[in-house]
Amino acid sequence: MGHPTQVLAENHEQQKKSRDRSTGPGGEAVNMSARTPEAEPLLTPAEVATMFRVDPKTVTRWAKAGKLTSIRTLGGHRRYRETEVRALLAGIPQQRSE
Repeated sequence: MGHPTQVLAENHEQQKKSRDRSTGPGGEAVNMSARTPEAEPLLTPAEVATMFRVDPKTVTRWAKAGKLTSIRTLGGHRRYRETEVRALLAGIPQQRSE
């Protein structure tokens, strides 16, 4: 057996590889860290607030009022579609999909 730090490094590398890979329907390896083409960049309330120069709570109020579509993370936090935020920032009315 190798030196303890070497063993730890090897274990870490194996865990990293197994975390980034899964098995597809045919048993082939699928890289899970790759983004899907339809994945859209999402912004936090703080990031949106910075763009509009308002408080993050204001962004949350806009979402509750229906002025901005929010997506909830698994942890319950709000996220906003970057394309929708930029369109709103530019003053372009956007068709909402829901």
